[in-house]
Amino acid sequence: RGVTCDHTLHMSRGRSRIARSKEFRAFRAQIPKRRCNVQGKDWTYYQYGPQEMVPVICLHGTSGTAETFFCQVMSLGSKGYHVISAQWADYWEHGKWVDGFYRFLAAINVTKCHIFGVSLGGYMALHFAGRYPERVSSLILCNSFVDTKPFHQSPTWTTMLGYMPDFYLKKYILESFPKGEMPATHADAVDFVVEQLETLTRRDLGSRLTLNCLKSSTDRFIDKIKKLPVTILDTVDDVVLPEQMRDRLYKTFTNAKLAYIKHGGDFPFLSSNLEVTMHIQVHLRNLQVFPGGLDVKAYADKTGIQIQKEENISVEMKKSRTMTKEEKERERRRVEKMRREEEIRKKEEERKRQEELEIRRKKEAARRLRQAQGNKILAGLVEKDDDADDFLEPKPKAGKGLHNQPTDLFAESGGEADPFS
Repeated sequence: RGVTCDHTLHMSRGRSRIARSKEFRAFRAQIPKRRCNVQGKDWTYYQYGPQEMVPVICLHGTSGTAETFFCQVMSLGSKGYHVISAQWADYWEHGKWVDGFYRFLAAINVTKCHIFGVSLGGYMALHFAGRYPERVSSLILCNSFVDTKPFHQSPTWTTMLGYMPDFYLKKYILESFPKGEMPATHADAVDFVVEQLETLTRRDLGSRLTLNCLKSSTDRFIDKIKKLPVTILDTVDDVVLPEQMRDRLYKTFTNAKLAYIKHGGDFPFLSSNLEVTMHIQVHLRNLQVFPGGLDVKAYADKTGIQIQKEENISVEMKKSRTMTKEEKERERRRVEKMRREEEIRKKEEERKRQEELEIRRKKEAARRLRQAQGNKILAGLVEKDDDADDFLEPKPKAGKGLHNQPTDLFAESGGEADPFS
């Protein structure tokens, strides 16, 4: 069912439904929250699964925390994958963030990783992959982008972000959140993220907004990134991210695998967590990464699922796979076209509705004016003048004016004047 979401009332309500769920309580009870100090800055992370495997590192967006990926950590970790959900410290430049992430991986003994990046986290993952491609096994990008051009702000404004109070920064971020009526799962996800946003400090908020608004692009090392396996995980419904940024991501990674979620909103890893986890598993399986570090043969013997290596797949299967990708792209364009047509239709209906309301308003005003004039004339408060005649009765035709009408009011009425004549 549709639920109306109002972020301004969040702090007056109790904890969100996701925070009160048994899954989140189990996550907090079973998996410890860890801290890693990197050159005086604290990184917070949750780690689950066999640590001898190459981990999947989840990177949040502007308003996220390490807790927002608790569904993926619990689900993938319990299946035998190594998962790390990281929350970075306050970095005010993209280059310094990359250096900090490199040192963070070294501190937790990770030499190579798969990165699942959401929004700003995906953009920072691209920066890291461009600088250190040998440390990245693959990328999964969700609602992400390849440049910050639509978010650009003046240097003065970005400098002031480091001095603004936390309530203003939180208000600035909340203004970009989806509002109004939405599916219940989307509203629960938004409430949970807003609740997590309240835990962030002023420096956390200011640094993330600075990274989001600084003029930057991944064009200079995009060729290195294209050599890595990339999956673009996206939602078909409306999101806050501008459509031009999504299109730019598709055009940049033309050979990337595409995975779509029909209803996910801005936080699909919470509202559609089962689908997101499934797509991450498919991405890892395509790279011959299986739970528990098993190889292809051992995994097939254990599960009964026969998996062929890439070189053993026939040419027909490869063509079919290519066609499937093209079909998915056509489906995405078709859905996008339908969405735009629906927006145009809604705008046209709204315009017609406003025109009808305006016509009704004018008719109602004219009716009230006629009624008021008639009441004054009947009550004898004012004399019936020419303006009232013109308003209450149609104008006489040429040659048949009022001067041609009979002047005796009692001539046709039998001695009594008709007040309604």
